[in-house]
Amino acid sequence: MAEKKKDIRMCSCGDPECECSCRTGGECACEESENEIEVVELEDDDGNVQDFAILEKLNFENRHFAVISPLSEVQALQSNEDDSEIDLSIEIFEVDGDNFMVLEDEALARRLMKHLDDMASKLE
Repeated sequence: MAEKKKDIRMCSCGDPECECSCRTGGECACEESENEIEVVELEDDDGNVQDFAILEKLNFENRHFAVISPLSEVQALQSNEDDSEIDLSIEIFEVDGDNFMVLEDEALARRLMKHLDDMASKLE
């Protein structure tokens, strides 16, 4: 997956038809929503398209990265009312303008993962 096709904002209530103004940068009026989800549509080399939720954006070693997860998994997690365990697939892409690129430098990937682990341990 290498190219960002669209950049939309979706209310975190998960309803794609929600008329909440947070989709256009206004205040969220949806009672079910705590915050909005930034969504990107990525196309892989075979032309397959999938929507992803951007979970985190970060700068590391003067480069830009996005931690993303399939939107369908994020929506399932948000609508999980019975507290059943839901696995969330996480991917990290380097971001350059509108392009999301697979992180192929293994040494950089290890340093970035260590940085993310360090950040997570500070939150505990």
